Amino acid sequence: MVPTFTLLTLAVLALWLGAGDRVSVARRNFWLLPWIGSLVTALASGIVQPIGLGWIAALVGTTFWFAHPPVQRWQRIAAGAALLALAAGLMLHRLPGFNNPRVISAVRFSADAIPFTLYLNYDKTLVGLFILGWCHSRLAHVAEWRAMLATAAPRAGCVIAVIFVLSLAMGYVRFELKFPPVIWLWLWVNLCFTCLAEEALFRGFIQAQLQHLWRRWSWGTWLALGVAAGLFGLAHAAGGAAYVALATVAGLGYGWVYQRTQRIEASILTHFALNTAHFLAFTYPALQPSA
Repeated sequence: MVPTFTLLTLAVLALWLGAGDRVSVARRNFWLLPWIGSLVTALASGIVQPIGLGWIAALVGTTFWFAHPPVQRWQRIAAGAALLALAAGLMLHRLPGFNNPRVISAVRFSADAIPFTLYLNYDKTLVGLFILGWCHSRLAHVAEWRAMLATAAPRAGCVIAVIFVLSLAMGYVRFELKFPPVIWLWLWVNLCFTCLAEEALFRGFIQAQLQHLWRRWSWGTWLALGVAAGLFGLAHAAGGAAYVALATVAGLGYGWVYQRTQRIEASILTHFALNTAHFLAFTYPALQPSA
């Protein structure tokens, strides 16, 4: 397990080694090397089973097809639809062939919190890895990072404030400072796997492609933001109606930050900052519903 997810983390980080328009093809795709290593160890350890290779091959093929579009427009649409279908199946763990290891099992961080379980999701992370690797630009220079942070930081603060005012008003959480021993594990998984994958799909692919499709309409960028946020909320349906509502509002916030910066790093860091504030300062993941 450790070699697999160490190599997968290196693959995620290597995405930014190959950022920029002027880098060589080899450097741009260097992230594939640690990913291949992670896949070999995942197969050896049973995290990925042979049937899972079929889904991975399909994801690789459709992502590459979409990123290198043929002349016919219908083929690009078909590639995008296939990519979305595969991404949904992998993100929601509906496709067989993956045994994602459980690293936190039904832990209560406070007496009135619902139990929390955490998995290392290999299938979900692949979605973010390939979308960002082949379908979206990344920041390449320090100056670009500074400009992005200057634009994103105040907006991220607004998004976090709105979400926690709503969460407290709905009785979804209460204020509760904590620093549990699993914090470092949680931070690693949340940033490198959860936030990266979700933002890559909902902002870096769905919102980005829709705002390009509807770019001729004055309201096109806002509609793209709303559609991506609505789908993001629905993806959290397993958590109940309150969770869907909060996730939808959060998705609107992440989409707003992305829209203003056009940088996927901005929405990833905003998402991660909100989740971290939730984990450290409020009931996590939520208050136990009253009987």
